[in-house]
Amino acid sequence: MFRKTAALLLLLALASFPLARAEETRYAQVFDREQDAGNLTIRFLWLGEQVAEDKPGDCMILTAPDGQVMVLDAGHPESIGYVTAALDAMDITRIDYLVASHPHIDHIGGMSTLIERYEIGTLYTSALTYEDSATYQAFLRTAGAADLEPVVLKEGDSFLFGGDVRVDVYNPQPEIPYPKDYPRGATQFINNHSLVLKFTYGQSTLMLAGDLYSGGEREVVERWGDALDCDVMKANHHGANTSSSLAWRQAVSPQITVITSDTIEDVNTAKKFLKDGQQMYHTLLDGCIRIRTEGDGAYDVLTEKDRQTNLFG
Repeated sequence: MFRKTAALLLLLALASFPLARAEETRYAQVFDREQDAGNLTIRFLWLGEQVAEDKPGDCMILTAPDGQVMVLDAGHPESIGYVTAALDAMDITRIDYLVASHPHIDHIGGMSTLIERYEIGTLYTSALTYEDSATYQAFLRTAGAADLEPVVLKEGDSFLFGGDVRVDVYNPQPEIPYPKDYPRGATQFINNHSLVLKFTYGQSTLMLAGDLYSGGEREVVERWGDALDCDVMKANHHGANTSSSLAWRQAVSPQITVITSDTIEDVNTAKKFLKDGQQMYHTLLDGCIRIRTEGDGAYDVLTEKDRQTNLFG
């Protein structure tokens, strides 16, 4: 019986070996920068499984056509190894733009490590503060020790990412009225003050809006409407049913949506991105994801893994 069990385990291991090797090769391809020049490229990272009671979070690595590098969010502190592994695979020693979408632990948890480990050009944040968070306080202390003065972004701002990519800011508004008992029970409030950033390179557009809830989405749509239209979008709040309202989906009207999560937060929400020929990618199912464009409105997508489910067609 022992021999049969051992033999079965060996067969299973051998059967999975080619798949593991293939995924290892695809990981290297996802983070290969050889063809990044002249393209706007974004890499959505798989940051592992649930960390204690927290999500592993978000991290996106973007490279501008001229080679400059942006890291937008840095995941949970216990997921930072996935981020540094990706940056090291890309031979990155300098992060030209380090951006914190909002001060929740699964988005800024790895920021201190990045500031300590890499040369940082400019640090961007929103005006929202979260003084009761030890992670947020550590982030600010580390930035201060590195003489990094955060550049605060607000609605109506814009800046260049490299020499060719325009970034427009659609949230938060300049004045933030904090609730009386802030930050008690303020999860939705904090998420709704996420940075909303639209990247434009030629005819290609990309939307990254942190963890906006449906209410925050509707307010941004009311203020900005058609300006939000984009080809590629990260689903807000990890694809949870708190977000991705009809108003938001119609305003952004993406061709491609990427969900960044260690679980399927809501099947129905994920399926909403598959109507009318739209494409949906998910880090749980697809691993790390690279999307590249020459600025012509066309997109080359490479996933680390072959999807092993037909749940989404």
